[in-house]
Parts: sequence; structure tokens; C-alpha cells
Amino acid sequence: MTIHLTNIQDGVDVIIEHVGKKLTVGTPLGIGKPNPLINALWHQAKKDAALKLEICTALSLQLPKGKSLLERRLLSPFVKRIFGDYPELSYLEDVSNDAIPENMQLTEFYMQSGKMLHSTTAQRHYISSNYTHAARDILGKGMNVLVQMVAVKQTANGPVYSLSSNTDLTLDMVRIAERKGIENICFVAMVNPNMPFMGGQAEVDADFFDVIVDDESAYFKPFATPRGAVNVVDHHIGLMASSLVKDGGTLQVGIGSLGDALVHALCVRHQNPATYKSLLEQTQIQERFGQVVEQAGDTAPFHQGLYAASEMFVEGFAHLYQSGILKRHVYPDAEIQALINQGVLTEQIQPNVIELLLQHDVLDERITERQFNRLQALGILKTELKMVNGQIEDLSGQRFSTDLFDYQHIQAIQSHCLGERLKQGVLLHAAFFLGSPWFYQWLHDLDDQTREQFQMTPVSQINELYGGEALDRVQRVKARFINTCMKVDVLGAAASDTLDNNQVVSGVGGQYNFVAMAHALEDSRSILMLKSTHNGKNGLESNVVWKYPYCTIPRHLRDIVITEYGIADLRGLSDEDCIKQMIGIADSAFQEGLRVAAVKHNKLSADWVIPASYRNNTLASLKNNHNKLKAMGQFPSYPFGSDFTDTELGIIQALQYLKSQSHTWRGKLKMLFNAWRHKPSFANDDVLQHMGLNQPQSREEKLSFMLLNYALSQIDG
Repeated sequence: MTIHLTNIQDGVDVIIEHVGKKLTVGTPLGIGKPNPLINALWHQAKKDAALKLEICTALSLQLPKGKSLLERRLLSPFVKRIFGDYPELSYLEDVSNDAIPENMQLTEFYMQSGKMLHSTTAQRHYISSNYTHAARDILGKGMNVLVQMVAVKQTANGPVYSLSSNTDLTLDMVRIAERKGIENICFVAMVNPNMPFMGGQAEVDADFFDVIVDDESAYFKPFATPRGAVNVVDHHIGLMASSLVKDGGTLQVGIGSLGDALVHALCVRHQNPATYKSLLEQTQIQERFGQVVEQAGDTAPFHQGLYAASEMFVEGFAHLYQSGILKRHVYPDAEIQALINQGVLTEQIQPNVIELLLQHDVLDERITERQFNRLQALGILKTELKMVNGQIEDLSGQRFSTDLFDYQHIQAIQSHCLGERLKQGVLLHAAFFLGSPWFYQWLHDLDDQTREQFQMTPVSQINELYGGEALDRVQRVKARFINTCMKVDVLGAAASDTLDNNQVVSGVGGQYNFVAMAHALEDSRSILMLKSTHNGKNGLESNVVWKYPYCTIPRHLRDIVITEYGIADLRGLSDEDCIKQMIGIADSAFQEGLRVAAVKHNKLSADWVIPASYRNNTLASLKNNHNKLKAMGQFPSYPFGSDFTDTELGIIQALQYLKSQSHTWRGKLKMLFNAWRHKPSFANDDVLQHMGLNQPQSREEKLSFMLLNYALSQIDG
């Protein structure tokens, strides 16, 4: 019997009464966490040392705060506007400050990128686990409470609930627990109508939960990620990746500016083919990488369209849907889907469909009740028909024999019983979502019929082929699994989550699964995108390296790697040829060092020289070409809009300039000297007013005023 409560604290009391004083609490990653309920549990444990509390989760989202005064002044009004009443997770401050009491613990298998590098607590208690193994590992820790935020919909039969953003681990945990006979788990839902209601497997009845807390005072807008800028490097990488996506295929893509750049380029490819062709020519992508584009990709508009199978339902898929690219439906029947792939069947029910199904051994010579239900669920047979005594009966009472040995029976069924279009077509399967306020509103505004085409599933269904391999193989044709990474060595091994000192930046997530899947599925490819360099403590550093002490993706799974300087198709290559390809897409400042290391270790012929066409891999050259294209209206900084005001965008540009000049101590000193010499200008009074620096008082404010004025003069110039 489900317990219904209207107060968060009552929920805490019932959980403790149900489970006892040793709580191992599982809660979803990302926005599915019921923050007020988790905070109440956390504060209860801080007050009561006898209460043992461990929270197991991932991706605990933090509000942006800023390190410097300039960053804090910029972000303060923005955070109020975008995040509103969002209640921060109380445990984040304790974890960041290494101040968790002894009776409490936080365990995560994926962290918000770079946020916990300096937390001893977070680093010590991180669990390195594939996303698909996380449910198993959390249950293995003795999880006895599962708490999740849910959406609600009122119906004639009462309220129904939706797991909304997070079917990912919850459904896997429930199924594993049922399979293993684990019965001591208390399932708790916290209702929040601000969560988008998703149907399909996400939709559950009240009795799915032991406790439902519906406290109106605890409603809040889910955490939203502001739409970010896409820069010169992002656009070039995204453009190249877009040329490797095949029409009629499958797409998986991650969050971030590189993913946004890819989506934007795909939209241009589909909606403005002439412009897209011009971009490929002017960036010399077709000229330099035409062979891999021809073999692995396509550059034409999307006739059949794409289907998405992605652990994360990123906002980009909404834009692909609106642009008419995400339009390839898949169906939950392997034999029917295979015939669609072959062009035998279409979404419009053909007049001879029963004959076609017989010819391809999908139907037996007699339609059984099971086959009748199957055909009706798929829309091949009309909804109003029913099976009576082994015959098909329509609303008028007329019956049709299911004996298909007689062609007259086949003709009768095809003349009177067929539906019009296939049903249960899905455009996207995903395990969780996260995005901007625009994205959440877009999901809210979908009509029921459209929303049903976007299905949330367990992460095991998305990230693996196990359990439903026959169906997955015919749905995920021509798949392109496109992800980002931090480092790639010259033999194709990639590091995506951990530094060379074993500090965890984020987590493995599902990247390994998708890379492996690309090798398991026919005509599918893994594409890893990375920026060729980054600014480190000692200045510019290469992200294409000779070796790296840690890898997320081993070199035997190497496939396609893209930097802003090109595409390296590594699949099936010898080590020497792989090294040549990777040197070709590295920044020219580091190419010779990579070549020398490879020759030294007998992996590359000493006679090989870097081709002339790859010796000008410099940011200056890239920016020169980029500026020409931008002047023509291409490569917008915010292709899908911005959540910042124009004034804030100007400040962001100034802060980015300051950051670019201060990666080394020498750079910082030079910048401070130039700012000190610069004559203050009050031409940007609106900016200074916004930042509260129009009348600087303290030493920190005066320094910030000086730096901001200098930066504004540089970007204006």
C-alpha cells in the first residue's frame, strides 16, 4: 500500500521508520534528484550521529558561482534569473570542503566535469563504473532506499507518475532487485510538476512506489544548463563530424559546445545544401578528407532522416527534430524493422502487406492470437478488430478466416482489416536528459502523440546490445556514436575522464560502451572529437600525445578521431599508419616532437616527413579562415540562441580575453602591467553599472575595474 504524504520531513520520518537508522540511499544522476528530500535526510543525519547515511549517485549539479569578483558579479543576476528557486544540494558544500561527518558519506560514479578535482572526499569515494554497471554496483553496496523526483499527470482514473528525466538507473535497479529477490528497498517519489512528463517506460502507477511525497512548498524548476557559445575550434570540428553522418542512420551525441557545433552543421547540411557544400570547400574538408567522407559519411540533405539512440537526450536532438532531420522511426519488432530497412515495408501500410509478411516468413500459414495481437499493436491490423474463436471479427460482426493457405482469405483480410500506418514508431531512445530552460519548456509543450516518439528507457537498453540484440541491430543501422575526450595518444587510445595523476575529472559514463558498440554493429563508427591543444600551467599543451598513463578507450578500439585540423581514420591501420594520421591532425607546434618520439621507439620510419598540407596546423590560420566565413554569416557564436543578455555577452567576451592572457605567471604579470598603464574609459557605463563597478571602493573592486576596462578596450579594438 503506497503511503501518500504532503510534507518533506514526514517523508524522512517514514523512510527511517521503514528502513531503520542505516540508510544507503540511491538517487538518480542529474536533474532527477529530489533535492529537498535529500537535503532533509542529510540534515537529519548531521543532527543525529546514530543515523548512518550513505548517498550513492552521480552528476550532482552545482550552481555556477565564479572564482573572481568579476565572475561572481557577472553570474549573480544571471543565476537568479535562470535558476530561480533551485535548492542546492546541501552535501555539495560539505564534500567540496572535506567536511562530511563520520556517520555520513557521498559516493559518486560520475562527477560534474572538473568540479571535484580538489575535494579529497570526492576523489577518495569515487567509484569507477560503467554507466551500465552502476545499478548493479549501487545495489551491491546494500542500497535500501531509492529516492527520485517525478512528474505527475491527472487522469480520469487518478494521478499517474513519470520517472521523467531519469529512467536510466531506476528501472534497472527495480528489475535487478526483482530478479535477485531483494525486497527491503523503500522506493520514494517526490512529486514536482515542473518536471516534463514522459510516457512509455517512464510512466508508472502510484503503486510503483512505497512512498509518494507531494509537498507543494518543495516544488522547484529543475536545474538548467545555459546555452553556451560555440567557438572557432568547435565549429571546425563539428563541421567535419557532420560529414561523417549517414542518411538513414543512427546518432548518439553528448552535451557541450562540440555537440552543439555538430548539430548546427547537420542543420546547415539539411536546410542549406549549397551553403554546406561551400563550407566544406572553403575549409578544404572535401579536398583533404574526401576519402573518409566518401567511405564513412555523406554530405547530402537527409531524405530518410536519422534515429537517435543516446544515453543522454541532449537539447540538440530537439533542434534536429525541428529541422526535419530526426525523422527516421524505428519499431519494436525486429522482423518488421528488418523489412523496413530492406525497403520491403513502409510506414504506410501496403495493400498486400499480409502477402509480404508471408513471403518473408514473418507470418505462419495461420494467424494465431499472438500474431493477431502483434499485428494489431503495430497498426498493421485495425484497432477495433478482435479475435473470436480463431477468426478475426470486425465491429459489424463480420468474421474473416485466419487460414492463410487460402488466397481468398488473404484477400479478404487485406481488403477489410488493414490499418493505415504503422504504430509505435519512435524517433529517440534515451536514458536521461538535461538541458536549458528552453529545452524543458519544449518538452512540456509537446502534444501527447509527438512526445510518445521520444522514449526514455533503462540505460542498459541504450548502452548495451545485451538482452535485445536482434532488435538493436536492425534499429541502430549506420550508427555514428560521437563523443568528446580530453587526450588521445598517437596510437588512438583516449582519456576522457581522469588526469595523469589519477584525479577524476568526471567519470567513464557510457563512452566505452558506445565505442565498443560501434565495432560490434555493421557499418557503424565511433567518432571522438577533441580540441588539439589546451592552455596548461606552462602555456600551450598538446592534447594529441605520445603516451598517457590512463585511458578510457583502449587503442584496440581506435576508430575515427577529429580535431580542428582534420579527420584521422584509424580503424584497421598499422601502428605506423595510425601515428602518421594522428600527427597530421595535431597542432604544428607539437608535430615534430611526436614524430621524433615515434622514430625513437621504432614505431615510425625515420624517412617519413610530415606532409606539407599538414604543416600549417595553427590557430592563427584557422581563425583567419573562420573570420572570413563568419563575415559571410556562417559559424554563429550562439547557433541556438543564448540565455545571456547582450550586456552579459560583452562581459563574458572580456573575461574570456583576460583568461586567455593569464595562463602563465608571465602572462598574468604582462596583463596586469598593461591594464595598469591603460587609461580608464567610462564608455561602457552600462557594463560597469551591471557589474557594480561604476564607483569602485575596495582594493579588489578597483583592481577588477582596471582589468575589466582594459579587457573591454582590447575586444572593442
